[in-house]
Amino acid sequence: MNKVIAMFAILFTAGFSLAYADGSEKESFASALEETLGHLHALELNLDDSKPDLATAHATHPIAELYSTMKPELQEHDKAFDAKFESALNGLADKTIGKPRHDAQKAIDEVKDLVEQARTIVVGEKLSSDSNFRLDLIKELVETAESEYEEAISDGKVKEMVEYQDGSAFVWRAQQIFYDIKADLPQDKASEIDEHMEELTSSIKKMASVTEVETHVDGIVHEIDEILGVESEEASLETYFDGIEHHLAEVKEMYAKGESDEALSHATKAYLDNYEFLEKPIAAQDKELMEDLEVMMREELRDMIKQGVSKDKVNSQIDSILEKLEKAEELLSMESDEVYDDDHDEEHNEKGLHAEHVTAPHKQVKSGIKAQDVQCGEYLELVLKKSTGAPACVKSETAEKLVKLGWGTRQ
Repeated sequence: MNKVIAMFAILFTAGFSLAYADGSEKESFASALEETLGHLHALELNLDDSKPDLATAHATHPIAELYSTMKPELQEHDKAFDAKFESALNGLADKTIGKPRHDAQKAIDEVKDLVEQARTIVVGEKLSSDSNFRLDLIKELVETAESEYEEAISDGKVKEMVEYQDGSAFVWRAQQIFYDIKADLPQDKASEIDEHMEELTSSIKKMASVTEVETHVDGIVHEIDEILGVESEEASLETYFDGIEHHLAEVKEMYAKGESDEALSHATKAYLDNYEFLEKPIAAQDKELMEDLEVMMREELRDMIKQGVSKDKVNSQIDSILEKLEKAEELLSMESDEVYDDDHDEEHNEKGLHAEHVTAPHKQVKSGIKAQDVQCGEYLELVLKKSTGAPACVKSETAEKLVKLGWGTRQ
């Protein structure tokens, strides 16, 4: 009987792995198609603006950069179509650059039609129309756009125009997909994604800092992950309180200097990267307090920055937030880091301290201890969050995941 169960487990695991690999390959293929459509959009814009050099770059990128990743799937599903698709991509530049605009558009539209045929052949109509699958494509597009933007921008100026246009075009394509599925998404999440999409588009257009673009990309990814039920690696609650305080302090400093975009970015991170992880535990103690803080941070503070109100009003709003935040922290009664294991309360850690007497990381920092010198309980590791420098004490396996995700660094 045990042998049968073991064999079933092996077969199930193998089947699951194959199914996952197949789904992953289809997502990769679909992502390449979406990027191709982004390049076609950029090609159209450059033809309209009579910029042949840039138009040539986008006409050739699909065959030069993307086709090789699609070819294996196309060969497997339909070799005749693959040859037709490759030929169309190869000839796109010749049929569009220096040609009458109407003729060029005809060639572009033909490639667009082939892209949709390729989607049906490899991915299939059912998966292609699945909202969750398309949400994953949006994530891929905005994350790729962020990478392109980072390569393109330096000190508020475009140093690589092709990469800049790539980033802009991929965000445009992500937005088109979002509009198609918006009605199928939870209204509150759709509203959040919509807002971040608009601000991301605006940030790229005005050549904002990479940090600002990253903030809105992270916002989109975060909301999508919540819709899809993807669990993020969470740090201790104290770390999120510290993160909010750090970003709100930055808001005050940046706004006083007249750097509204940076101030808005920090205000967004205070809410998005930190407060959202505190909403549930705070609501369990005081739902009204949780909702007040949400409105004050997510809506009121950000609106004040956008409207350019006085520095004193912004500072007053932040002080009010911090007062309520302190009340929330008291309600949660965080006397020690929540990751401590009760089984080891009476054991000594490597520095000779009882685990139950090791002060929570954020309290150690407040007492004057440097973040990198924070002491953790036995069997816990110290990780510093990259965005804030805040310390967190977590188990070894969690530390490994946090480092891989780029959340923080081990000490």
